[in-house]
Amino acid sequence: MIDVIKFQDKADQIFSASSSLETIASGYHFTEGPVWDSVEKCLYFTNFQDNTIYKWSKEEGCVLFRRESGRAVGLSLFSDGRVVSAETKSHAVTIAGPEKSQILAGSYEGKILNSPNDVVVSSTGWLYFTDPYSVAMNDIRELDFNGVYAVSPEKEIFLLDDRMERPNGIAFSPDETILYVNDTNRQLIQAYQMRDKKEASLTGVFARLDVSYGPGAADGMKVDVEGNVYVTGPAGIWVVDKNGDPVAILKSPEFVGNFCFGGENNQTLFITASTSVYRVPVGIPGIIPVRRQNNRKGSIYRRAVI
Repeated sequence: MIDVIKFQDKADQIFSASSSLETIASGYHFTEGPVWDSVEKCLYFTNFQDNTIYKWSKEEGCVLFRRESGRAVGLSLFSDGRVVSAETKSHAVTIAGPEKSQILAGSYEGKILNSPNDVVVSSTGWLYFTDPYSVAMNDIRELDFNGVYAVSPEKEIFLLDDRMERPNGIAFSPDETILYVNDTNRQLIQAYQMRDKKEASLTGVFARLDVSYGPGAADGMKVDVEGNVYVTGPAGIWVVDKNGDPVAILKSPEFVGNFCFGGENNQTLFITASTSVYRVPVGIPGIIPVRRQNNRKGSIYRRAVI
């Protein structure tokens, strides 16, 4: 049985009391960055400590997709199935193939990026990613700020914000007019009004996470089709409604780094939590990358509206 802290009645619509967390993979060190491929019916996720990317499916279980991943963390997908990867050690956002990466963004104004952490792609094919400096990399640093960026299909890079302490999870509202970015150090989510593809205005703090509920930090973040924002935080995964008010906390037996929607009707929550990957059903479909069969014409990414 799942353990849920409820703040609103809507919590019962999202999480069924009879559901349970099912372990689908285990034996890892620091799983992160899951993304669901709705054509291949598979889940990609990263294993940060071992510098790898794995692929899980019901038929094959877990198989190694990529060695030497550049210490990838967050993942996304283009519509033709190419994996988009935020590579902390490589200082780049890339298309990650089974053997090598193609750099989409690696520098800003001639200086290498810090440690790209999470990435989302809009319906127009633009990339949006967070770039905090990671002390875990113990590497060089050329930029004196932690940025939030946009990247055009032509690989032009634009700075959206340089004022956050540690920008991390990133996600769009269902209509893509609002960009949500969380700040791990400050345990909050900020909202940006998109002015156009390369400019956004900070509207303020969207939600704050209460650290009194237990260990955990703002990290992975996704949105469902009703505009509820899901984010890792103290005690597990928080659900916040579109007004920024808490709905529920799904408690986890391990530290949760990230999660994504997928599965049948986009109503499965896949959770990457330290040593294991879990799944649990949810009542409201989530927004996922929509895949197209045999599309190789461009890096278009569309968001599912159920």
